[in-house]
Amino acid sequence: MPNYELRKHKTADAVKWVVVFLLVIGLIGAVITLFVMLDRQTTVTEIGAEAYTIAALDDSGEQTDGDTSIVTRNAVTTDGLKVAIADDATVTYALYFYDADGEFVSKTADLSADFDGSAIPKNAETAKIVITPTADEDGKVDLTEVLGYAGQVTVTVNR
Repeated sequence: MPNYELRKHKTADAVKWVVVFLLVIGLIGAVITLFVMLDRQTTVTEIGAEAYTIAALDDSGEQTDGDTSIVTRNAVTTDGLKVAIADDATVTYALYFYDADGEFVSKTADLSADFDGSAIPKNAETAKIVITPTADEDGKVDLTEVLGYAGQVTVTVNR
């Protein structure tokens, strides 16, 4: 009889450990799922002044040498694209839209008001932003002015 009681106790302990192990695995799975779900939530990314270079874009969306405006170095996604301009801005901006293959689609006129994303062409996947000063003393943008001009236009996209 004592041997039977011992075996019964060992079996009960083994069952308890299996249940605890399964609960721990389930808890780890739930935590991982929570992190994945939180990471997938759309977050907004602001395009900073370091994303711009002194250049220009022509009417076909090709970058050209020019020192009268600044352009984003890389195209940004059109997903959630919004542009806010400062109330006292001394710049205008234009958006150049490109498709998934990087082919030019269209551009906006020079804008001096906020852009809410409603006028994005249907086949546009990315965009470049061109900021042009309207009250530059010498008509040319130099490296020290890039931060000031870019800071007047706030570009945000979904991450």
